[in-house]
Amino acid sequence: MNRARLLFLLVSIYIVAAFSWWTYAHYKSSKTIYELERKGLESHSYEASFDVEMARQQELFEDSTAMKNYFYAHHPKHELFFIPQGDPLYNFMVRPKWEAYQELETIYKRKVRMFILEGAVMMALIFWGLIRIFYSLSRDLKVKRNQRNFLLSVTHELKTPLTSIKLYLETLLKRKLSEEQTRTIVQNSLQESERLNLLVENLLLSARLESAHFDLDIRNLNLSELTEETVRNFAIPRNLNERISMEIEPSVYVKADPNAMEIILTNLLSNALKYTPEGSQIQVRLLSSKQEVRLQILDEGPGISEEDKKELFTKFFRIGDENTRKTKGTGLGLFIVKNLANLQKAEIQVENRLPKGSIFELRLKNNG
Repeated sequence: MNRARLLFLLVSIYIVAAFSWWTYAHYKSSKTIYELERKGLESHSYEASFDVEMARQQELFEDSTAMKNYFYAHHPKHELFFIPQGDPLYNFMVRPKWEAYQELETIYKRKVRMFILEGAVMMALIFWGLIRIFYSLSRDLKVKRNQRNFLLSVTHELKTPLTSIKLYLETLLKRKLSEEQTRTIVQNSLQESERLNLLVENLLLSARLESAHFDLDIRNLNLSELTEETVRNFAIPRNLNERISMEIEPSVYVKADPNAMEIILTNLLSNALKYTPEGSQIQVRLLSSKQEVRLQILDEGPGISEEDKKELFTKFFRIGDENTRKTKGTGLGLFIVKNLANLQKAEIQVENRLPKGSIFELRLKNNG
């Protein structure tokens, strides 16, 4: 990733430098042409003087009026001045018209403005293109990294419960166990099967959300009752009753889909459990005001950096690298939470908790 960014930066600097030099070269060329044309206009004064003198010797005109007519017919960008003393046919001076100088300067300034404008437009387009390419490159690299992490995590998430179930079944076949031991092994096998089932459900749900095939059943929902029931269903099988505390306001109603809200809360609890140290507390709060309802999940984990917050709800994203990460997961949970929240016109936010931990907050419109 860093090598790609460095290479892209070097190529960008080269393109900008090359175009800047091209613009400067055209400006210098225009200035050189302007100076040469100005000198040519001045040097033509000598040619015009010589031409008038030759025409006088050939008697092409007899007076100053005819001389002027001849001069301006042949040299329109110059002007003829007669010296008061002496015969005007022999005492005259030629110089470029002031309008001729102005015309050259106008053309020069027009070219400069044209090059500056073209340079600015092209530079803006180049910067815009480079920025788009950079973000596209960064996005592609992130997608590839996240997909790689996803494949590694899914492989791990599938392999671990399958290995456990296989080991439990082999134990049942090879050993004579007591009824209590058999019950424990069966319960453990069921838990691992449920873990596999949740993984498959998340994969299918994420696919449905991306294809916009998730139909909501929006109704007037008692979020207080649903939150308490969902927390209990999550905590009891995992023996987490002492680690999860609830602060739920009674009779809080919202317009929402019960199934979607249960999925959101379950995924937020699962996420908090993954990153909370053993023995630490997880708090669930449901707070209500006249304007909105706030469902909060507070953990005591390591917190989330500002950089990771920007990608936290994207598909397959997980904090850290899959080769060194110890927590379970596929990077789909918070992606599902974000999409289900959006479908219900709710807002999901995350902020760090002091002195440590994170606060995930779901905000919905109050319907009570």
